[in-house]
Amino acid sequence: MKLVADKEKKVLPYNFKRPDRISKNQLRSLHFIHDRFARNFSSSVSAYLRTVVEVTLEDTSQISYAEFLSRAKDPTCYGAVSLKPLDGSAAIELEPEIVFPMIDRLLGGAGAAIRQVRPMTEIEQSIVQTILRLLVDNLKESWKPVYAIDFSLTSTETHPHLVQVVAPNEMVIHFQFQVRMRESVAKMHLALPMLVLEPIIHIFDQEFYSRKKIISDGTLLTQLRSTSVSLSIESAETAFPMDALLSLQVGDTLVLDQREEWPVHLKVAGKTKLFAQHKRESNKKTFQVLAQFRQIREAKHGNNS
Repeated sequence: MKLVADKEKKVLPYNFKRPDRISKNQLRSLHFIHDRFARNFSSSVSAYLRTVVEVTLEDTSQISYAEFLSRAKDPTCYGAVSLKPLDGSAAIELEPEIVFPMIDRLLGGAGAAIRQVRPMTEIEQSIVQTILRLLVDNLKESWKPVYAIDFSLTSTETHPHLVQVVAPNEMVIHFQFQVRMRESVAKMHLALPMLVLEPIIHIFDQEFYSRKKIISDGTLLTQLRSTSVSLSIESAETAFPMDALLSLQVGDTLVLDQREEWPVHLKVAGKTKLFAQHKRESNKKTFQVLAQFRQIREAKHGNNS
């Protein structure tokens, strides 16, 4: 009789004081969302400050809120962000080494670095709130394809311990960003409480991760680009009396409520997608694309409001 020894089983360390409440796949999906947020926020804040600002996601981890607070600077720029319709709030920190150059830039300066860290004045807190609102707007847009969360800034403080987002022993997802503007480099931190994310954490198991995989599939994109779709160009609708339509004969001319210089609708698969303008090149009739249908419609709604 031959005895076969069992394979040695690996023992993994587990800290019961800091239990992992989110899987690696879920954490990877959350990392992807906020990596996209970092790129979008870089563009938005650069345009807002009229200087190059680079925001990059450095790390995503699970820590307790007490540990998150212990890493925060004091004084600093610390804010609470509501997460409607979820029940709870998140915390955001912009370190003073980058906040004061941004404030200097907004006040017309070059964005010079601060020599000595100090608490922000009430006027400076009011100024920096415009940047924080821009930040939460970009968070909202980055989350929209996955789950519509209405991120909204609720309060700002210079001392992080004055903002009670969640109990100190509760776990949070910590996103650490690096922010660079000219010679100034500092960190930005975002904490999303696990207790708040629990009702929706299941959506990161497969759906979002598989969606990312499909989008990055080059073969699928190649096939989509070679797919044929119907394309048509139509003028705006014109009203006709029923008697006039019934009396139409071959050779009759219809007068439309459409001037030659007015744009026409370019439809893709029967749906209006673009506006085009009639042009003539040599002996051919052509149309020049002017704008997206959505852009024109949103502009009209904005003017009406």
